[in-house]
Amino acid sequence: MIPELIALLTFLFHLAFAGNYGYFRDELYFIACAQHLAWGYPDQPPLVALAALLSRPFHWNIFVLRAPVALAAALNVLAISTFVRDLGGERFARALAALSVALLPAYLTLGSVLTTTSFEPLSWSLVAMLAVRALRKPSVSAGALLGAAIAFGAYGKYSIFLWVGALAIGIAASSERRFLLSRTAFVAAVVAFVALLPNASWQALHGWPFAEVLRSDFIGRHPFNNGWQLEYHASLTNALAFVIEQVGYTNPLLVPLWLLGIVVALRSPGLRFLGVAALLTTLAAVALDAKGYYIIGMYGTLLALGSQAFERVTRPRLAVRAVAVAATAASALAILPFAAPVLPVNTFVAYAAALHLTGTNGTKPQLIQPLFAEEFGWRRLAEDVARIYRSLPSTLRARTAVYADTYADAGAIDRFGARYGLPPAIGSQNAYWLWGTRAYDLHDILAVGASREHRLFAAYARCTLLGTTFDPLRAVVEGPTPIFYCTQPRLSRAALWRSLRWYGA
Repeated sequence: MIPELIALLTFLFHLAFAGNYGYFRDELYFIACAQHLAWGYPDQPPLVALAALLSRPFHWNIFVLRAPVALAAALNVLAISTFVRDLGGERFARALAALSVALLPAYLTLGSVLTTTSFEPLSWSLVAMLAVRALRKPSVSAGALLGAAIAFGAYGKYSIFLWVGALAIGIAASSERRFLLSRTAFVAAVVAFVALLPNASWQALHGWPFAEVLRSDFIGRHPFNNGWQLEYHASLTNALAFVIEQVGYTNPLLVPLWLLGIVVALRSPGLRFLGVAALLTTLAAVALDAKGYYIIGMYGTLLALGSQAFERVTRPRLAVRAVAVAATAASALAILPFAAPVLPVNTFVAYAAALHLTGTNGTKPQLIQPLFAEEFGWRRLAEDVARIYRSLPSTLRARTAVYADTYADAGAIDRFGARYGLPPAIGSQNAYWLWGTRAYDLHDILAVGASREHRLFAAYARCTLLGTTFDPLRAVVEGPTPIFYCTQPRLSRAALWRSLRWYGA
């Protein structure tokens, strides 16, 4: 009963604060993708677009938009509680695992915003749980469920294959290796393959653009400073930062619990593949200079293992259990404002300043949580672009395309621009490039953004800066965004559009 209550409260919590700030940059893009439904997109599978589509009858209301990820967060609590029961855990272990998963900082964040990563905790947990069930009781139905879970995860984000591959290697290295040649495993593979065939076909027909996205992201990654370094080029420095990020994403007080989960798995013959998979997933992510949040899907599984073991070793020590639960809850409350939008933004800035995380050495306090910062400034961007657009002569406006070089800026213009008299945007990043130029000849464009400024200047003989748009709350992630008027193209329309294309994050 307690895990079910925690799951319900998790869902209600995320909905209660869903509208506290604004749309996240990627959500604006997903709204646009929902209006161009397809089996795939250059940078993502279609699940997030389908989730966003559910809010269309409600005019893209932010509470409805984020309801699917709030539900996914709640279902993950139930999945982990069920997993603990499968492992032999009793009421305390189920409750501890449910509470830990509900309050994990990274999961609190993912339950508050629609991103491709938001479905990862649930899908990774389901795959691990169903893999254990399939190993213990092989059957066609067990294989079909496992294959369906893999497909669900892949339609959310392709990173599920990192976890599936690590689990397969873990099984191959264990005494259960014959399972990989069993009918159950074959059924799982067939179900996943058939379910994912439409998405794979879309990628193939479009020249596998996701491979280019990965390549661009790896080559173009740059250090991002907001008081901490979040991304690095140097491998050793990146590895250290990656480990530190795992502590931050999972709450320092919960680190011993998920580490216990790894140890217990490695010492249990029937579960050893889970421990091996966790280590392999981490090592692979570090070797690939991955971002820290790429592996957070596995922590539900590790917390389930750790909670079941903690229940066993503390059975006669009820006081230890009480302290563990109280410490988990108290630490989560302290971290909560950084993980979920529970405070008004100015109150949050003041809270961070009180902790001396911003506003030190006489500097002005600012919003330091980058994800929150990406939820501000979008309406202002549309207003500023519209003001400049309306200042153009009417004859010029009629043939001028509003162009954005990032999907977030294009999405903001599409979401808010109509009320200010802006036409739909055209864009050169990812799916926006595939959607084309909306019949504009590209002789005159009002260009928003400078992430690919050099390409813009190479494509047009004349680009004039007409203004900028800036929101102080976004300062941690982005400075003023320029708005250019570009004319006199150097290339043909088709060649110009090809030159502006970029696939990447």
